[in-house]
Amino acid sequence: MKLKFLIITLFTFAMSFAQNKGTVTGTIADKDLNNEPLPFATILIKGTQIGTNTDENGKYKLSVPAGSHTLIIDFLGYEAKEVPFTVKAGETKTINEALGSTSVVLEGLVMETTINREKESALLAEQKKAVVIKQTIGAQEMSRKGVSDAEGAVTKMTGVTKQQGAKNVFVRGLGDRYNSTTMNGMPLPSEDPEYKNISLDFFTSNIIKNIGVNKTFGSDIYGDVGGANIDIVSKELSGNQELEVGISSGFNSQTIGEDFLTLDGGNWLGTVDKNPGVNNLSVYSFKNNINTNQQSNLINTGLNASFGKRYDFENNDSFTMYLVGAFNNDYKYREGKIRQTTSTGLIFQDQDYKKYTYNVSQTLMGNFKYKMENSNSISYNSLYIHSNTQSVGDYLGPNAYEEEGDIEYLRRQQMNNNNLWVNQLLSEFKLNEKIDINLGAAYNMIRTSEPDRRSNKYLYRNGTYSPSINSAGDNERYFANLNEDDFAGKAVATYKFENESKSKLDLGYNFRYTTRDFSAIMFNHRFPTRVPVDINNADGLYNQENIDNGVFELQTGNGTMNSPTVFDPFTYNGTRTINAALTTFTHNLNENLVLVVGGRFEKVLQEVEYATNISNSNTNGIAQIDKNYFLPNLNLKYSLNEKNILRLAGSMSYTLPQFKEVAPFKYQDVSWSSQGNPNLVPSENYNADIKWEFYPDNDEIIAITGFYKHIKNPIARSEIPSGGNTLTYLNVGGSADAMGIELEAKKNIYKVTSEETGKETVLSAGANISYLYTKQDLDEELPQFTNSILSGGKGYDQLQGASPLLINADLTYNVKNENYSLTSSVVVNYFSDRIYSIGTRGFENIIEKGIPTLDFVTQTSLGKHFGISLKAKNLLNPDFRLTRESNGDENPETTLSSYKLGLDFSLGLTYKF
Repeated sequence: MKLKFLIITLFTFAMSFAQNKGTVTGTIADKDLNNEPLPFATILIKGTQIGTNTDENGKYKLSVPAGSHTLIIDFLGYEAKEVPFTVKAGETKTINEALGSTSVVLEGLVMETTINREKESALLAEQKKAVVIKQTIGAQEMSRKGVSDAEGAVTKMTGVTKQQGAKNVFVRGLGDRYNSTTMNGMPLPSEDPEYKNISLDFFTSNIIKNIGVNKTFGSDIYGDVGGANIDIVSKELSGNQELEVGISSGFNSQTIGEDFLTLDGGNWLGTVDKNPGVNNLSVYSFKNNINTNQQSNLINTGLNASFGKRYDFENNDSFTMYLVGAFNNDYKYREGKIRQTTSTGLIFQDQDYKKYTYNVSQTLMGNFKYKMENSNSISYNSLYIHSNTQSVGDYLGPNAYEEEGDIEYLRRQQMNNNNLWVNQLLSEFKLNEKIDINLGAAYNMIRTSEPDRRSNKYLYRNGTYSPSINSAGDNERYFANLNEDDFAGKAVATYKFENESKSKLDLGYNFRYTTRDFSAIMFNHRFPTRVPVDINNADGLYNQENIDNGVFELQTGNGTMNSPTVFDPFTYNGTRTINAALTTFTHNLNENLVLVVGGRFEKVLQEVEYATNISNSNTNGIAQIDKNYFLPNLNLKYSLNEKNILRLAGSMSYTLPQFKEVAPFKYQDVSWSSQGNPNLVPSENYNADIKWEFYPDNDEIIAITGFYKHIKNPIARSEIPSGGNTLTYLNVGGSADAMGIELEAKKNIYKVTSEETGKETVLSAGANISYLYTKQDLDEELPQFTNSILSGGKGYDQLQGASPLLINADLTYNVKNENYSLTSSVVVNYFSDRIYSIGTRGFENIIEKGIPTLDFVTQTSLGKHFGISLKAKNLLNPDFRLTRESNGDENPETTLSSYKLGLDFSLGLTYKF
């Protein structure tokens, strides 16, 4: 009886308490994203502990005592709102609001109203809310640090660095073949046969919203990744309309006063004719001269413009278009030294050089998006990039000739022309409250060429220059073309369970089909005897008259005119097909602990057929990989409290040898050559991360990450000790390990806001430091490592390209009010010594020496229309050096390459209509 009375009493009390409460609910929108729902915004009743966050659809619901209150709505990177309201007992009050962000100056653009995915504080908020471990850099941070492209952006992030002489980045010591690049979540091809990933410097800051670097594997990422997936999110219109123009100009301290050499056939826009123009070896009909041209007063130029417009319809549907166009060029001159040694350390090549390089690019991007009232959307993204590099290099000094006092002179003229066209059709559909569908399709096209590379080697003896007679290939004209087509598709369905744990299940399918056709033809000049040449008028020797007189004979890589295959190019043709099924389950185990577990099954078929300048009968001209992979992954997120988060991640992935790495085609550079190895096998990668994050304020973070990677059958670049100093690719041993610690910190040293004027003054500092330990086996049974002085019996070394220590730091001063803003930053980077190439058969490692760099960037906006930016980069101007390690006291460390890049200065002006 007493128990029944107690239950009735408690029930009555609860009912009376509930009757004294009301409910406040609503939807919070993103004003800058056309009032799209704003997930994870903070909702709080002022002066109480009553609060919540908006869900993925921007909705919230709170139970509050009856009476008058003030609702605080906040989101990191947005202006908070306070909304007074009164609610009666039992009443439901609906409060819908939209939050807007502030403005920043962007590289090449100015005073653009940014959306949350560009602001540093907002991206920190997304990082905080996310379950997976991911780091993102947005347009605001890129602008503050003077970053002009995607490559510069990611190298400011923890554990990411760029190796000189390599186009792409290293992440946690793992280079190009271990990483992957996507745009808006869809895969991108490579423009260069030497690389797996597209050059990140193609993507200039004016087309980038943000860049995410995911160092842990998830089911939504293609499995061919061991270091990181780099996802470039392209810009789209924010607001109703936009029209901006910008111009910039600058110079390099080493280049501005030089008489700059340019190759014949090049031009300011970088347009090119790829046709050799030769179909008869007895007729010297090349279209370009060997003699160079000359320029002076070299000023770098940048032009850009963007236009956007939003169209609204009566049913609340909308259509937005956003167009970006840009032109950029720059001139670079450098001088330095190159050397090569024998395995005993004896220097046989010791040359000084001067190199003149001109880069030019044009970019066009369009984003077209149709959004429906029910949040369904369809968008089309198209991106065209043309990039052209023209260089002339002069090399002078001894190079292993037979008589004492012999001097070699080499002039190498080269052009690389790249055309990339990306097309993406992306859609999101909300079928009902439980099911969402995400669909995507992409067609990407690469057309790249190296037309008429001219390499001419002369011997200087007894006061006279004469063409080399050692090999016809010493005087070469080289033509290469690469065509790649890449098709990709995805379909992912998300089912949301009706439970308090907010569980959801993703099921999906990915498809990718890639074809690559590469061809190259070389035209060689065979001189039977030494003849004098005027190196300032080489066309006086290389002409029709001297072919007719028998001074030299024109050949191809396949022989002379008598050969039936003389005009057949060297080729390799690759196809890769990937079919993948994926699933991810997300579950809140409790209020503070979230579990994400997933798996991905991939069927991979890669075939490369080749007919090249290196014979390999073991594979009969075909290299094939046919593999099935099941790739599990796990993520755990534990929120210790509002400001502290602990994360754990584990996964498996793989690394395929790339087309070029398995095709035994020999590519010749000045002091080295490279060739593929058809016997390569894929690597398998096992990854584990643990991370602690602390958020002192909305724009501050302190984070520590520990990671470990285990790689089976690692692939590395290594030397084949031969007269040509040839680099190749090897499965160097049974396994490799990489482990390290990463520290990231962003902190405001001084932050004051004037209540009278609204002027905000901030002095902030940021730094990320990573320490890396790597170890890879060197298989002593491989002939390359037998009796290697390098191994010294230990049978292991560091990973190629891995820097034990990386440091990025910046100090930023920012002041702004309603009509004016100024941001000035000092940015410092440092990497320690790392292996450039692993030594073999007595050759020691080639080491890239560590260097610091220092940049200064300042930007200001004047009113709502004008912006000015000033950049001074590479202020320390350090020596970039490659050295060969010592193999004994008698043979000290030898510098193989050294040069300075010079200081870069630029001034930019922008206007927003």
